Amino acid sequence: MGGKGKGKGGGRMRADPSLKVWIGNLAAGVEWKALQEHMNQAGKVRWAEAFSGKSAGTGAVVYSTAEEATNAITMLNGSTLGGQAIMVDVWTKQEQPAATP
Repeated sequence: MGGKGKGKGGGRMRADPSLKVWIGNLAAGVEWKALQEHMNQAGKVRWAEAFSGKSAGTGAVVYSTAEEATNAITMLNGSTLGGQAIMVDVWTKQEQPAATP
């Protein structure tokens, strides 16, 4: 199991979108623990995940408060993790494409 891509409790966490931030441009090999430690600079991280597969290079972080999530976007967008400048932005849920008959 290697702990790849899972935060505390494992699996994807359902959280209020105002508490969640999207992470982009993650370097290959960055795991959830490194992401969590880096993102803790902006506030208390409740959960972190570095996605793999089709979503490799991206991740998500959930904070305790919306203020901490906003701080993360302001403070950590463009910061360096794993030797690359990461993108930190608001979380937006991807709409599922409508099934075609």
